Amino acid sequence: MRILWVHVLSLALLLASAGPGSADSKTWDLPTCVARALERNPEIRVLKLAVGEADEEISKSRAAFFPSLDLESSYTRTGEPQRVVAAHANNEPGVFDRDAFDTALTARLPLFEGGRRRAQVRIAELGKAAAVSRFDAGRQDLVLNVASGYYKILQLDRVLEATRGSRRALAAQEELVRHQLEVGRAAPVDHMKIQVRLASLDQKISSLEADRRVLLVFLGRLMGLDLKSRPLFDIAGTLETPHVEIPSMEEGVAEALRARPEHKTAVLNLDQARQAVRAALADIYPRIQAFGRYGLRNGLPYDQDDPSGAIDHEDTWAAGIQATLPLFRGGAVRASIRQARLREKQAQERLRAVDLQIREEVERAHARLRDSADRLQVTRSSVAVAEETLRIEQDKYQAGKNTVNDVLDAQAALLQAQVEYSQAQVDAQLALLEWRRAVGEDLTRLARAK
Repeated sequence: MRILWVHVLSLALLLASAGPGSADSKTWDLPTCVARALERNPEIRVLKLAVGEADEEISKSRAAFFPSLDLESSYTRTGEPQRVVAAHANNEPGVFDRDAFDTALTARLPLFEGGRRRAQVRIAELGKAAAVSRFDAGRQDLVLNVASGYYKILQLDRVLEATRGSRRALAAQEELVRHQLEVGRAAPVDHMKIQVRLASLDQKISSLEADRRVLLVFLGRLMGLDLKSRPLFDIAGTLETPHVEIPSMEEGVAEALRARPEHKTAVLNLDQARQAVRAALADIYPRIQAFGRYGLRNGLPYDQDDPSGAIDHEDTWAAGIQATLPLFRGGAVRASIRQARLREKQAQERLRAVDLQIREEVERAHARLRDSADRLQVTRSSVAVAEETLRIEQDKYQAGKNTVNDVLDAQAALLQAQVEYSQAQVDAQLALLEWRRAVGEDLTRLARAK
């Protein structure tokens, strides 16, 4: 018999190790979820790649300050034979051919372009800084979305716990009424009312569990978990009541305008537009470049008129400075300048719009923070009152001084108070995060809060 119990115990331990709580199932707290999202979210990776792309644009713009070296080759066939090698003296015999090959190594070095190259380098540098700001803003929004999903799951857990507790209490009440019904101390309609309320709670529990699964899928997408290779994971943590302090809105607005990445991006875009005006104005000035060329020219021997002593091929070189001054472009230069200045004005208006939006978000976050603090206090006291009311109604029902409707109403009121309190807790947590996001605090610190 002892050997049989040993085998049964071993089998139970084996099944327990292969269950949902095994190594294949993971429970993650908020810092872990945030860290995985920042690492694997595809939209954040796109923004990070955009930073690398902007960095390469800087290298491209700086390359304009260095000389260019090209290998050029051409083949030309003419209707009439042409001299292959140019004459070097009067009456010098030459080779004529309809086919000519020309190969050369050409070097060019821009010397002056009216400030265009410096403006383009500055535009590229500002573009990288703007890409970094967009990357930072994307990370901030991602952390806020992850935290929102995380806290909503914790709230659902709290609501599920309260609903299941309410169902257990109602089931105990149903058993009491059933016994009273058997001895004729309760009406059948009271028992049916409790059964209807039990069915309603069962439906509510099923709906809450479905909502929780949907939120887990949403959170998994934010963390970049593929549907096919997604590990089994769940949320670890408890919903706590945060300490809410009401900060100064004026200081928040000032801090937001200094630290928000969206404001930095708008300022950088305005600087880019101003540099683009400088680049457009450069088309008015002449372009000066130095050049050098070394090449070889020859024809096809089978079709040549080759007099005695004539040269049929030649290597040549040339070097010099070339200046180009645009005189007439059909109004394109002036149109480019006007277009650049209009884009500068657009960037100014976008910066103004961002400033107004930031101020609005700070004011809205401040209002939500104040509202959440008030609701926390009200809903906390409401739960205490509802619990005491339910206890009184249950005692009165057992004493025969009220009806089952009074008990059911008190129980529903307690459940509603518990739901509202959990919602107030979540709203307070998110209001704090939204305030920190609105004033430009670094929310990615949540990933390092382990």
